[in-house]
Amino acid sequence: MSEKDQVLAILARKIHGEVAGRIIERLIKVGEATDEQLSQALGIEIGTIRRVLNELYESRLVKYRRVRDEEQGWYLYYWRLTDEYPTRVLEERRRKAVEVLKRRLEFEKSNSFFYCPSCGTRFSFDEVADNMFRCPYCGTDLEALDGSLVTEKLEKAIKLLESIKFE
Repeated sequence: MSEKDQVLAILARKIHGEVAGRIIERLIKVGEATDEQLSQALGIEIGTIRRVLNELYESRLVKYRRVRDEEQGWYLYYWRLTDEYPTRVLEERRRKAVEVLKRRLEFEKSNSFFYCPSCGTRFSFDEVADNMFRCPYCGTDLEALDGSLVTEKLEKAIKLLESIKFE
C-alpha cells in the first residue's frame, strides 16, 4: 500500500467513519469494484455501501466509471480511488470549514443573544422579543449574553485554518 493510499484510508475513516475506511482499503486491494461487490466482500448492507460511496465521492476520495449492462438495461458503477492527492482533499475541506466559520461569525456579530439561567438555553433577540424576554420553556427572565468570547474563539479558529496551506 502506497503512502498516498494509506493517507486516503486514514482520511476516509476520520471524515466518514469506519465503513468508509474499510471501503477504501478494499478498493486499494482490488483496484475497482461495484457497490454490490463491495457489499458482499465487506458484509455490509448495499444501502450503507451506496450511502458511504456517495459521501466519499463528494469528498473526492473515490471516483467511478459508469457502464451500461446490455442484458438488464441499467448502469453499473465501478468505484475506484481518486487520482487526486490527499492534500487537495484536505485543502477543499479546510476552505469549506473557513466559509462555515465565517458565516457563523457574521451571525454572532449581527445578533444579540440571551440565555435562561434556569435551563441554560441560548436564544437570539428575534426568538425572545415576542415572549417579553422570558424563557419560552420555563418562564424564567432571560439575561443578556456577552458574545465576545464566542466571536473571539471563532476568529481564532478562522485565523488558524487560514494559516494552514496543504498545496
